Amino acid sequence: MNASLWHVHFAGGQKIAWALDEDLRWAREALAGRIQETGLASARIVHAAWWPALAAIGEAALRKKTVVCFADNPPAFYLTQPGFEWAARRVDLWIARSREAAGQFASLGLQVVQVPYCIDPQIFRPLPDRVSIRREGGIADDAFVIGNFHRDSEGGDLAKPKAQKGPEIFFEIARELHRRVPRTVVLLAGPRRHWLRRELERAGVPYRFVGRVMAGDDYTINILDRQELNRLYQALDVCVISSRWEGGPYSVLEALFAGRPVLSTPVGLARDALPEKALYRSVEEAVGRLESFAPGEESLRPDALRHYSLDRMKDCLLAAYADLPTGRVSLSSVLRSGAQAALHQVEARFTNTPPGPAQAAKGERPAGVLPVETPLAPGLDRDALRRSAADIAWFRE
Repeated sequence: MNASLWHVHFAGGQKIAWALDEDLRWAREALAGRIQETGLASARIVHAAWWPALAAIGEAALRKKTVVCFADNPPAFYLTQPGFEWAARRVDLWIARSREAAGQFASLGLQVVQVPYCIDPQIFRPLPDRVSIRREGGIADDAFVIGNFHRDSEGGDLAKPKAQKGPEIFFEIARELHRRVPRTVVLLAGPRRHWLRRELERAGVPYRFVGRVMAGDDYTINILDRQELNRLYQALDVCVISSRWEGGPYSVLEALFAGRPVLSTPVGLARDALPEKALYRSVEEAVGRLESFAPGEESLRPDALRHYSLDRMKDCLLAAYADLPTGRVSLSSVLRSGAQAALHQVEARFTNTPPGPAQAAKGERPAGVLPVETPLAPGLDRDALRRSAADIAWFRE
């Protein structure tokens, strides 16, 4: 193996072509020709899609390796997660995807670089047949269509809303907007939309769901390929994102590249890619913006095509890797540490495993965008969380 190349083991992919898999796919493309991808045992660098993958590998198997980790969420959320304190000490370099996350990592004294997400403009792009796409879905020509393609239900209990994605916030927006603008229709797609479908039905808010309707978990069944996602974005008048915290989300860029306007809470890369008038901080503010929406008023930032391109990601990722060690580690030394056994454990654990520790939302429905209280990891206090997320309203009490 070429000793001048970075010898890298990628960890944490789920093999379902969703967000974590996309992160690793683009990393491989950006680093192509400059890395030798290897098994865990002989890798000098372990590059993880998220830090729980490192926890599954374990300390012994990571010995003598440089650890790089994508931040799939901001540190303000990570601080609530048991195990993050270990990950914070063990990761040598965090890869943040937004200014928000990069600033929080820096405030905690952790080594971080910012590397933007990458979107393929050959897939996510405007299509000429928006009207026919809407008609195929049974949507009237004069309907005002809002929606998103996030999952909104917890995997462990499909009757509970997923706190991160703020489906209660989206529901309040849709219900009030429909009251004021009766031609409002919600378009949903993707897996685990159970909670929002049920609430919209109860409230009498018209919606269309693209996917197989089933009572049980549809996580792998209703995953959409990206060509289909792009078609569905065409049917939206506005993509409405209601997340309380985000590492991305990809959907901001997907919708914008597809030529559709976005209205989002000011989280993750939404603050980087969207103008201020496309951000909202309460249900009332969102409904007011949507009620007075004028087609074409929101647009993709002029430099976004370049900023969120493979070339830009490649430049940033190569710069991040510049000082990392090349070559491979001694196979015999890592074998003695039990790395091969750890590898088998990781492969079994992270094949088709739904992402993330489940976070339960509060039972009451918020009147606006309100914080969700989650238990803090042992040894970390809420003051640390406040300091690292001083500018994020979702974590204020």
